[in-house]
Amino acid sequence: MNESLAHIDQRLGHVAVDMGLMNPLQVEEARREMLRARAEGGGPDDSLGAAAVRLGFIDNGQLGELRAEELRRRRLITGYEIVDRIGSGTIATVYRAVQVAMDREVALKILHPRLATDPVFVNAYIAEARAVSRFHHPHIVQGIDVGESNGFYYFAHEYLSGGSLGSQLARHGPLSENQALLHLRQTVSGLRHAWEAAVFHGDLNPGNLLLDAQGDVKLANLGVPRVARPKEAQVGLRPGFVRCGPEYAAPEQLAQPELVNAATDIYSLGASFYHLSFGVPPFDPGDVEDGNAVIRFRESRPVPPFAPEAVSRFSPKFVNLIRDMLELDPARRPRNPDELSQRLEKFHLAGAGEWSGLVRQAGPVAATGKARSARSFAAVPAPSPESVRGISLVRRKKSARSGFGGWLWVGIAFLSLAVLLLLYRFLGIAD
Repeated sequence: MNESLAHIDQRLGHVAVDMGLMNPLQVEEARREMLRARAEGGGPDDSLGAAAVRLGFIDNGQLGELRAEELRRRRLITGYEIVDRIGSGTIATVYRAVQVAMDREVALKILHPRLATDPVFVNAYIAEARAVSRFHHPHIVQGIDVGESNGFYYFAHEYLSGGSLGSQLARHGPLSENQALLHLRQTVSGLRHAWEAAVFHGDLNPGNLLLDAQGDVKLANLGVPRVARPKEAQVGLRPGFVRCGPEYAAPEQLAQPELVNAATDIYSLGASFYHLSFGVPPFDPGDVEDGNAVIRFRESRPVPPFAPEAVSRFSPKFVNLIRDMLELDPARRPRNPDELSQRLEKFHLAGAGEWSGLVRQAGPVAATGKARSARSFAAVPAPSPESVRGISLVRRKKSARSGFGGWLWVGIAFLSLAVLLLLYRFLGIAD
């Protein structure tokens, strides 16, 4: 069955119910009739609407009205034709659509009507969308168009078919260390580009890390104005701001939701990759409704727990990086995007010893981000600080012993050479 036709038939059923021409049971019966007709070879019109006419639910005149209304809704935004609904978030409903003039697929975000009545927010939304659309970076979603059409405000950006890292986590389980490092480097690269223009994210989470057809990360929802979620609007948040999810938000962001900077983005990035790597979010406040209770909960557990079972799967160097990004004190996190990038680059450039496996094990994934296998996703518990500290201490002792032994041999060599020179000189004098 043609995918576009399937979506049209689905929307036609919704519109028929909205217009009062059919009820949900009739729509379902018409759908079964449509599938039966298609299984038998179909005819000139094997659509859901034609099936409804054959069943006597609507007449041909009503079918014409129904199709006109479905087409009007599909072309709600001038210049775009909606194909299907992707999902709905705090600010907008997202659709897969076709930009008619360019004949290309896009993601079309239509602002929720309740927000479209606030001119301050609308102006900020359009201004931020225009600012982000000026970014041209391989790891930032490219903006295409923003504006108003038929009373609706919209923002169109490139459509990415790979879903998000959050959806990949749900389907395949946690990332391997190699994959986590690859995607972390890609995300930081995009963030650095934005940070250089003083544009910060403020709501980093696995759902905002989208994947293109090659499996590379692109950062979405960058610079979008913050708006309070309905559930949170009653817990002391200032209007006009969205709280980053409490499992990903920096502690200072919980107390000041409008506070967005590089330090808060670094914390949220660490929390996101903690979740993507270890399979669970670093903090789970449960069903805590009160904003102050969430803050107290987080302050009582400044460092997330790490399970010792994962030490064999994740290097201490990787674990320490994630822990440093999750420091309660912003001053103790990586100080700026350059420092974070440099630490990640050390993973990438390591070519010998214990870190050389990062590139060799990942193969083409580490080098290009291509050809990823679901087998590389493995359920991994998070490592414990005690285990990591123990392993690091052993390695430091080994390093110290090996360093001392090296200097000892050098000293013996120099001493032997000096003795030989003295003997040679003494024998020469004796002759």
